[in-house]
Amino acid sequence: MIRLPLKARFGTAAAIVTAAAVVVALGVLQYRWNRDASDATGVRLADALQLSMINWHLDLFRNLSEVCLTMRMPVETGRSDVEQYADRLEEWRSLARYPDLVANVYIVRRTRQGPVEVMPLTAASPPLDRATLPRPVADLVRELERTSASPGPPPSEPVPARQLTESFYNIGSALQVWRFDSTVPALVRSTLPDAEWILVELDEQVLRDRILPDLAHRYFQGTDGLDYEVAVVSGGPVRRLIYSSDPGFGDGDVADADGRMDVFGRASATSGRTVRVFHRTSTNNGPTAAIGVSWFPLLRPIPVEEDWQLVVRHRRGGPLGAFVAQMRQRGLAVSFIALLALVLSVSMLLVTTTRAQRLARLQMDFVTAVSHELRTPLTIIGSAADNIASGVVDTREQLQEYGTVIGHEVGQLSGLVERILLFASTRDGRQKYVLEPLSPADIIDGVLTGTGGLIRAAQFTVEREVEPDLPAVIGDRIAVSQCLENLVTNALKYGQEKRWIRLRAALTPGDAGEGDAGDAVEISVSDGGMGIGADDLPHIFDPFYRSRSAQKAQIHGTGLGLAVAKQIADGLGGSLTVTSVAGRGSTFTLRLRRFDPLASELSADGTVFLTTPYLLQDPPRRKV
Repeated sequence: MIRLPLKARFGTAAAIVTAAAVVVALGVLQYRWNRDASDATGVRLADALQLSMINWHLDLFRNLSEVCLTMRMPVETGRSDVEQYADRLEEWRSLARYPDLVANVYIVRRTRQGPVEVMPLTAASPPLDRATLPRPVADLVRELERTSASPGPPPSEPVPARQLTESFYNIGSALQVWRFDSTVPALVRSTLPDAEWILVELDEQVLRDRILPDLAHRYFQGTDGLDYEVAVVSGGPVRRLIYSSDPGFGDGDVADADGRMDVFGRASATSGRTVRVFHRTSTNNGPTAAIGVSWFPLLRPIPVEEDWQLVVRHRRGGPLGAFVAQMRQRGLAVSFIALLALVLSVSMLLVTTTRAQRLARLQMDFVTAVSHELRTPLTIIGSAADNIASGVVDTREQLQEYGTVIGHEVGQLSGLVERILLFASTRDGRQKYVLEPLSPADIIDGVLTGTGGLIRAAQFTVEREVEPDLPAVIGDRIAVSQCLENLVTNALKYGQEKRWIRLRAALTPGDAGEGDAGDAVEISVSDGGMGIGADDLPHIFDPFYRSRSAQKAQIHGTGLGLAVAKQIADGLGGSLTVTSVAGRGSTFTLRLRRFDPLASELSADGTVFLTTPYLLQDPPRRKV
């Protein structure tokens, strides 16, 4: 493995530590920003929901208070109270948005004989018999009769008038005397000096079918319908569902409701805490702080759980609290993915930078090696030319000797240039191969003939082993020869210790029952030289790579021979592998596909036309 200089390694380590610190800091900041953003979103949604609920309540209060303002104390003289009340009721019905909201209006008065009489709000109508009254109205009349007969404040009103007025300070003076009864339902006003009551019976069907649905759509409407499920419920032993926007919603206790609000208040100082939403701010300084909640207090003391309550729950995405939590989790997930992408990008950048530095170093080593390889033959050629030009060489024998030396050095230069050009062509995929059936024995003999001069000069012993009756292989004759010659040259260069090489051709080993044994032929080149270390084996076919042991032994080379051989083997559809033990030599094995006459067709000149695509990625039967 090529190691970077110490300074470069320290720089890389510092970059990794800095990048890790930046990523950790960004992760902490992202977590805090996401938490703050989700909290702010929760507060904003809570304020919006609370504002919608208060506006819903104010609109309902406005519809009810219009009736109460209409039924003020009579002031005209010469006309009966009943007539004046009747005229005002008709006037209200002519202008009201929901004229059917009022079912009946009764005037309850105490007679001189003691019991109260119930007068309908119709001119010249006699008092009604209690038996003819609806049961809830009759029960309310009895409650009013009991209250008006009490010498002091009624039991149902334990709070003094001053405290009651302070509790409902935001109700106009004309409305402070009105109370709401949830059982009828009805609005009731008392005129204690005259022992007279105005009882306005409301039509619950109009509330359920018209007013409450309109209010729900007005204040909880989204782009595609209601954003919230809305219900008005009354608890107690028998749960009442006054209104529900969705079937089933409000039938039972809604534990995950996003908002709850008391529709009608209680005559106590604690009645102001009536709006509850899923998210409570630390200080009530949101948009709801400037809005006062107005309501009619209840007439009779009933259990708190029987109060009318507005209940809302977010329709899409579950309750808002869960929605905010999910949004926070999604934000954290997105932030984590972004940080992960950043980490991967930084890691890839560091790896790419390290590889680029290593490649640059390899290229510099390659330039140095090529310069050395060029300098030696050029120096020899230049010296020979100077000797010839200066007349030092004056005999025919000397000229022949100098010519041989110059020719040899020119061959060295040509070989170096050819290797570089071959590497460039195979690297860019421009190398074209003419495939034909080749005999393994002929291939080995041709390689030994081409490298015979180098073998004799290096004084190496060569062993040739070819199994009998080997099938032909598919390949390009020139390319296969170049690949094996590079392997032989490499063995001569690194096998100086034993000065022995072996070329062997055999079928691929394997179980005959598997069906793939013998489908390829292996041509191996072995030497008994210095071998390759385990750290260098994964990089031995990398361009420009030279092992540290080779550099230490000052063995000249460019680092292109094995890279070119590997690219040729891959280009021919074969493979090139290596097995080596440091100090015991190396074996490079070229595997080529055997020639199958059934899968190929030969033209008259011997060129192969492939009919199966196992060697080519182009369409079948393309001439290569």
